[in-house]
Amino acid sequence: MDKTEGENILICNWEDIKEKNWNNLLLGNGFSTNIWKEYSYKSLYKYSTDNSIKPLLTESIQNIFTNLQDINFEEVLKALAYTILVKSSLGEETERYLQLYETVQENLFNTVYAVHVEYSKLNKSALAQEIKPFKNVFTTCYDLILYWSSYGVLNPNTIADFFWNGNNAFDPTDTDTNKACFYYLHGALHLKQDLNGTVSKLRYTSDKLPASNDFRYQGEATQLPLYIAEGNSEYKLEKIKSNNYLNFCYRRFSSISGSLLVVGHSLSKEFDNHLIEAIKHNTKLNAVGVSIYSELKKSEKEQLVKDLEAKLNRNGLELFFFESNSHPLINESVKVQA
Repeated sequence: MDKTEGENILICNWEDIKEKNWNNLLLGNGFSTNIWKEYSYKSLYKYSTDNSIKPLLTESIQNIFTNLQDINFEEVLKALAYTILVKSSLGEETERYLQLYETVQENLFNTVYAVHVEYSKLNKSALAQEIKPFKNVFTTCYDLILYWSSYGVLNPNTIADFFWNGNNAFDPTDTDTNKACFYYLHGALHLKQDLNGTVSKLRYTSDKLPASNDFRYQGEATQLPLYIAEGNSEYKLEKIKSNNYLNFCYRRFSSISGSLLVVGHSLSKEFDNHLIEAIKHNTKLNAVGVSIYSELKKSEKEQLVKDLEAKLNRNGLELFFFESNSHPLINESVKVQA
């Protein structure tokens, strides 16, 4: 490794650590936004307001974005969540704030759907080639880039996502497999759940987006999209534990062994502390490699590495940091031009 960031900070290139037998992969939002820049929070917010995505981000909600001086949906959700908590603790009415929270959640999901990259534009073969070596692939992204690049290219007899029962449903009592496994830690556009909590995969989405009528919001036939868009890590974990599929994915992530490669994920304590804790307390993990966003300033990279070292520090866990633009899953070769 080359010493590039301060006296004790080592940030290498992917080629320097490529041969360390990485067997688990975690993909974050940076993976998707590198491929399709319209996924960035700035682009999502602008797209939502410019195109009047429903439910509309009302003037009141837009004022929250403005006053927070942030166009990150998760920051707004976090602010609303804390407001609800404080109001509830004081015995004050929270209904209005709950409605605002639900509006921002649903708008985020619908905006990601509306701005989604086209299937035909993805360099699926290049992505699949890099995904193929991993035994377990985890993602916190809602989009279908990973799904399309795996099920659209790789041999279906070698991969599994646990939706192999009737009606493509997930059965928590039927999860044994020797295949390479894919886990959607925070849900995804192609997954839905009914009122009984049963999660299933939409049948035809291996090469296209779901249709709006795949989801129903009334009566016994209700079929809701499955995704986590909570304002902070604590709320995310609560939502995860309340769903048998998401809880299964999280438990699997918490018990992986060997090594973990983290690509395009900031591992923010505010938003993803549940992932940090799962990594830190899993003594079966002996190595973690984390991509560092190459567009950051030198001082920002240095601070990020120090923060990650502090978050993940434990005996027996070796940490590696590498430039994001040196990895084939997150460099120029897989970007899609708008």
